[in-house]
Amino acid sequence: MHLATLFQTLLACGLVGACALYWTGRLFPLLAQKGWRQAATMLRHAHAPPVLIRYADRHATPRTGGGCGGCSGCGGKTCAPDRPVR
Repeated sequence: MHLATLFQTLLACGLVGACALYWTGRLFPLLAQKGWRQAATMLRHAHAPPVLIRYADRHATPRTGGGCGGCSGCGGKTCAPDRPVR
């Protein structure tokens, strides 16, 4: 019985922590970029697989303000200037 309670507590804390990290990154993008940069540095020092390092580096670079707002209506192509943003 105690093991199940421990597992449920760890799962709930993990979910709350993941949600907190997600919303912190959405609300404070500069803080999130700094965190990804530090994660990439730690991964490099730990000799992690290159895929993980590239993933962290990609999230550490600032995004440009242009584009169609992230809708998937373009299918990866560049949006025409007259295309309405959804």
